Amino acid sequence: MKTIKTITTLLLLIAVGLSSSCKKDQVMYGKGFETFKFIVKDALNVETEYPGVISGDEIIVALPTEIDVTHLKASFTIDNPRTIVQVNTKVQESGISEQDFSQPVSYKVKAEDKSTRSYSVRIEKKIALQSFGFFKADNPVLEEDYQAVIRGLTIDISVHETIDLTKLVARFQTTTGSTLKVGAITQESKVTPNNFGNPVVYTFTDTGLPAPLNFNVQLSFIGPKWWMIGDKSMITSTTNGLKMAIHPFTKYPYIVYNRTGKDEKGVDLPDTEKKVAVISYTGTDWKYLGLASGISETRADLTNIAFDDEGTPYVGYKDYFGTEQKATVLKFVNDTWTSVGDKNFSPMRVDKFSFTVGENNQPMIGASTFTAIPGFAKRAIYVSNFTAGQWANITPAVASPLIGGVQVFKGLDGKTYMAVLDRNSSLSMYKFQNNTWNAIGPVGFRTSDNLPAFTTVIGAASAAGEVYIGYQTVISSERINRILKFNKATSLWEELGSAGNSQGTEKYALAIDPKGKLYFAFANNFGLYVKTFNDETKNWNNQRLVVSGTIDEFDMQVSADGIPYIVVRTAADKKTAVYKYTITK
Repeated sequence: MKTIKTITTLLLLIAVGLSSSCKKDQVMYGKGFETFKFIVKDALNVETEYPGVISGDEIIVALPTEIDVTHLKASFTIDNPRTIVQVNTKVQESGISEQDFSQPVSYKVKAEDKSTRSYSVRIEKKIALQSFGFFKADNPVLEEDYQAVIRGLTIDISVHETIDLTKLVARFQTTTGSTLKVGAITQESKVTPNNFGNPVVYTFTDTGLPAPLNFNVQLSFIGPKWWMIGDKSMITSTTNGLKMAIHPFTKYPYIVYNRTGKDEKGVDLPDTEKKVAVISYTGTDWKYLGLASGISETRADLTNIAFDDEGTPYVGYKDYFGTEQKATVLKFVNDTWTSVGDKNFSPMRVDKFSFTVGENNQPMIGASTFTAIPGFAKRAIYVSNFTAGQWANITPAVASPLIGGVQVFKGLDGKTYMAVLDRNSSLSMYKFQNNTWNAIGPVGFRTSDNLPAFTTVIGAASAAGEVYIGYQTVISSERINRILKFNKATSLWEELGSAGNSQGTEKYALAIDPKGKLYFAFANNFGLYVKTFNDETKNWNNQRLVVSGTIDEFDMQVSADGIPYIVVRTAADKKTAVYKYTITK
């Protein structure tokens, strides 16, 4: 009996052992980081490893002052290959996933049994500029606080374009023993003002550094930004005389230009092939209206584009056909460009030239004579509109008929206007009513400093009938932009703040959105800028950079839904691009 019990017990033990040996491997539940580090490339593309110190549930990584912690990729190993590493709900891949470590980041390690362990990863800089911002407590001109993000040696801060940047006081914090200077001036947090309308560089010094470091303030503006539409391949030939108009219904830009320089294959264009071409935006792509090689018969210059109320595009230009250099106007109907009246219809060779489609869909040119003709002296103003099937002379009788610049334009109020710069360097603005030109305010006016106007003149009118005129004066060989508004109450022209310095550049443009916001664009030696007028401060808001570098030419218009567009050719690459000013791209 005892023997039987013993045998039975042994059999049971063997069965249990066999059963145990047939079971699956035990699940591993480890959830620990074995290593954690950052591998960072310097300016010479040399990699340096910065290992983290793992202490319990905290990982601390010491980094040098100059490293940007806002875009770091962590490299790590874990003790259990079957775990998942996450930040929030996003799975992290070693050496691939990027995070902003300007604040501690929580990493969660999740095991197979769904249990988790969290680690706080923190960057430590023993020598650092730790924070930077503009606070209303330190700046009476501010209505809110602005906190910067420090990206390596860049202080990235966004503010509203309406604030005064010229005397802002920064609040900052550094590690103990560090100092900041702007130029030779030692900076004191919450005390020292600087003009952030110009580039500001902070020199950071600490005894623990081998040499001072320069922190550059990169200031941007909250709200809409200038975005390029597509790329610079929209026009493959060289362009000249860029002008733009916005379709009244699609609200997309149409560009007219003169082909010049080289064609699409890089071959030099002969004079006869320097024609007018028109390209339009479809919402997704660019499409030519007519031939990409040009719609004029031969060379053209001083080209303008406009739409009538039905959305029909027109172009007007100085036509070199037969060497006459007279005015020609075309319109695009049934996919074909046709002449409006006779080609080369002006009675003289044109010098200054502008074109629009005015009130009642009447095409109109404003020009000056290149040579004297009966009834018109050399450089005299000449205006004509297309009515009853022919071009008619509607030149106003003015005291100073010799001009240096002219622009005819249709305001957002639907009325036709003409801005004139006469040869006495004075200005006049006219409105076309009942087939008569009526002066708006005094004729031949200047600003209070009596400085002469120079070379060109521009104009614009809002939907409410507010009228503006723009021009430049020259001081010490630099072109100063001047924008004036007609005051209906006083019947005088009043200057609107300081519109900016174009240095040696005569390129500038004025446009108004449907709600009456005034946009002014100008170029100088540093780039192309746009600013808006602030009706509360009675001055211009901070200028916004659209394109940096030397600008060959540009134009600006605002669509019926209030979106500003700019077409521009840059000197560096001779390429043409179009930008729009919106919140999102």
